[in-house]
Amino acid sequence: MPTNELTQANTTLKSVFGFDDFRPGQADVITALLAGRPALAIFPTGGGKSLCYQLPALLMPGLTLVISPLIALMKDQVDQLHKLGVAAAKLDSTLTADDAREVYNRMEAGTLKLLYVAPERLGNEGFRVRLRRTKLSMLAIDEAHCISEWGHNFRPDYLKIAAFAQELGVDTILALTATATPAVAADVRAAFQIAEADHVQTGFHRPNLTLRVHRCTAEQRIDKLIERLRQQGGGATIVYVTLQRTAERVAEALDRAGLPGNGSKAARVAVYHAGLKSERRSEVQDAFMAGDVSIVVATIAFGMGIDKADIRAVYHYNLPKSLEGYSQEIGRAGRDGVASRCELLASAEDQAVLDNFSYGDTPTDTALHGLVTELFAGGEQFSVSRYRLSRDHDIRPLVVATVLTYLELEGVLRATGPFYAGYKVQFITSQREIIGRYNPDRSAFLRDVFAAGAMGRTWLALDPAA
Repeated sequence: MPTNELTQANTTLKSVFGFDDFRPGQADVITALLAGRPALAIFPTGGGKSLCYQLPALLMPGLTLVISPLIALMKDQVDQLHKLGVAAAKLDSTLTADDAREVYNRMEAGTLKLLYVAPERLGNEGFRVRLRRTKLSMLAIDEAHCISEWGHNFRPDYLKIAAFAQELGVDTILALTATATPAVAADVRAAFQIAEADHVQTGFHRPNLTLRVHRCTAEQRIDKLIERLRQQGGGATIVYVTLQRTAERVAEALDRAGLPGNGSKAARVAVYHAGLKSERRSEVQDAFMAGDVSIVVATIAFGMGIDKADIRAVYHYNLPKSLEGYSQEIGRAGRDGVASRCELLASAEDQAVLDNFSYGDTPTDTALHGLVTELFAGGEQFSVSRYRLSRDHDIRPLVVATVLTYLELEGVLRATGPFYAGYKVQFITSQREIIGRYNPDRSAFLRDVFAAGAMGRTWLALDPAA
């Protein structure tokens, strides 16, 4: 790094982030980015990946766009940056129309330094148009292993990010992940044209974590978990399970056993899985972060948005789906450097469940042929429903999305954007008052729209095709 850039980076590290020195690997990544080169950072959980783009973002003239997979993760990052006085924002489904408009205004005014979005937002043509009018200095992709079909939680929308970067002409790109096999790392480097010299990877060994595996039968497992939790003597704990119903059953058993049993406010067990309403999931996460819940029994839906330093134990009640997933999940323990335990209750009975996941994600040749044949018969322009295709061809919705993405990348299809078959509107003020807020042309348009709908007791139903 040139002397002046090194001085600036060190000054910013101290003045904004409050650190005296870079952690291993950080300076190498930041050097590449400030030189305008793309880089891949594979650091263990808690290794300081976020600083690798947050610091150079402050030294670059324009906006840094951060692609992140979870709303909770984006919120956590933006809240931390606000505390540091950094101009950061997120665009997600939790924002009101006024909030989103304010973010767009800040983008156009050039007053934002970091903007966090989910990969799905890149498919929004209106957002892409706004980005083209914005000076974009850098693109950071969190959980970058998701761009590889060999990653442990592959997401098709990640595949489009490389083409998106080329479309916008962004050369300074940072791909970040905590775990990646050599094959996944090679996929990521190829997608973003990252030189091997700018692939920065630090060690995964963390001496404060004790890893144990206990062989047991499915019947012995709950008693073994209760025994281990009692021996542990408290502290924030995550118990990972494979199925939602298992999470509910295990949490009930821990409650009946009186765990964590210290009589404190934090003596609570909570459940977290994708089957819960989003409001409840947020409540559980917030309570765990605040220390009001000691033990969370969860599926892998819980974790990416958790930046809690004092998790004393991570238990795997079921076999993990992959080695990469296991590595990332246990990495949430002991980020404060204090001794923590990671224990796996290994039962051979879990193999059948994991096999079913693999078979379910692998469609037959016949099913794929039927799906592709239907798509090719759609003509030059057609609409599809992923869920209908999934039902008709017996292929899981995520796999259908993957097929559509690969066809798009091969130039066979081009997605023009999502649409809705119908809309329902609930008026919080009268139609007359809404219409009166606009000029005559817009008022006439709104009057026609409202007149085209079917008004029920509460909702106005609108059919775009009508």
